[in-house]
Amino acid sequence: MTDSSRIRGGKTSIDYAATQSFFEERGRRNYRSALSTTMYQDNDPELVEQRDKREKEAVAGILAAEQAKCVLDIGCGIGRWGWFLAERRPDVEYLGIDFSSALIEKASQEAVLRECPQLRFQVMSATDIQPQALALQPPYDLILISGLLIYLNDDDCLKLIQDAGRLCAPNGRIYIREPVGIEERFTLDRFYSNELADEYSAIYRTISELDEIIAQALVDARFARKVGDFLFPETLEKRAETRQYYTILQREGE
Repeated sequence: MTDSSRIRGGKTSIDYAATQSFFEERGRRNYRSALSTTMYQDNDPELVEQRDKREKEAVAGILAAEQAKCVLDIGCGIGRWGWFLAERRPDVEYLGIDFSSALIEKASQEAVLRECPQLRFQVMSATDIQPQALALQPPYDLILISGLLIYLNDDDCLKLIQDAGRLCAPNGRIYIREPVGIEERFTLDRFYSNELADEYSAIYRTISELDEIIAQALVDARFARKVGDFLFPETLEKRAETRQYYTILQREGE
């Protein structure tokens, strides 16, 4: 760990090309739990399975997941939310997009293995969503943004949430889940992780920073916050400086 790779307080831009390379490499690897591909904990597959289960149990009811018919999962990774939705609503129309072709390939393979042929996946960057080119056309009654914003610079976080607001159907919901800095913002810039055996970059914003970006992005839209809270009990957290936080927004009916 070096000071140059760990930046506290100040704002530093991260390099998307390096982040894409990181995820392309992870998408090509095999793990004891497929969930580790994007949720990490490479050496602790039981923990990653517990976290995935806990997240879905904690928020499914608030998301009205079983009622969701048309779903966009932005930064879908290997499509883990798609599996969950398909089990509860076989007729769900689900599209997962990700900028990593390796992750999209793995997502498609996992959908076949789990017998979820209704799930669709498409290579598309969250920083350049092209509505007319999406394989499942908007509006969506559920939009998922789970563990993505830490890999985006502030301007692109703002743009992404604005895009999500425009793509969301009346009475639709947006789910945002992110690891946040508990005491302050800090950035990992090409930080080498022994656990992951690779370098990665990420921005851990505080809750107040995240809330400010959301409020700014949706200032002209009619959204109400359903909930905002920490996701996991401390027994499922591993880092002293960060915790998983989530918020759910609902668009007013028109």
